[in-house]
Amino acid sequence: MLKPFHKTLFGAALCLAASLALAQGSAGKTSTLGNAKAGAKLLSYDELSQCLKQRDDLGQRKPKLEAERTKLDGERAELQQVDDALKIERAKLDKLNETAADITKRSKELSQQVADFNERAAKFASSPPSGPTGERQRRALERDRAALDKAAADLEAERTAVGPNAEQMVKTYQARVAQRDTSATEWNTRNAALAKSVDVYEDELANWKSDCEGRPYREDDEKAIKAGK
Repeated sequence: MLKPFHKTLFGAALCLAASLALAQGSAGKTSTLGNAKAGAKLLSYDELSQCLKQRDDLGQRKPKLEAERTKLDGERAELQQVDDALKIERAKLDKLNETAADITKRSKELSQQVADFNERAAKFASSPPSGPTGERQRRALERDRAALDKAAADLEAERTAVGPNAEQMVKTYQARVAQRDTSATEWNTRNAALAKSVDVYEDELANWKSDCEGRPYREDDEKAIKAGK
């Protein structure tokens, strides 16, 4: 016997509803990579696999980049301290140079004074005045000779004190400057490399946010991917 048409249609509707429910159940639950974006397209298995891999890779690289940045910033501060110390040393060297220049100037003046004295002494020796006048000139020459000898001894003592000290200071300063320049060059190289790595990281992060962030995915796909299936 044929069943009424309306009952058959109702039964078919029930079967269709059951089929839809079964299909939804087989699709499983979905989650989102980050904050959900309205209208974002569901990630396929391969897309999810790539997105998860990129996320993990970016997550591992970030701390290393931050650690290198912190290290370089610390080294830059140390280099600045070296620069400050070198400025102080340079000021001391400039002072020594001024002292050396002053000694050279006074030595030339003393040489001229000695030449003048020798001329006066030779003139006196060739024709010494007699009487009190000659005695006064002789005593004056002796005083001048003693003063010149003392000035020469003082200059020689200053020259001796400044010479080795200045030479050693210059050598030490030059060695430290060379070491600082080498360190600065190496720091600049590493800093440039880090800046390049950060740029690459930022580009890849931007691409990941554009391609993956906010898109839904099937949790069953995630489980399969993590299980290596």
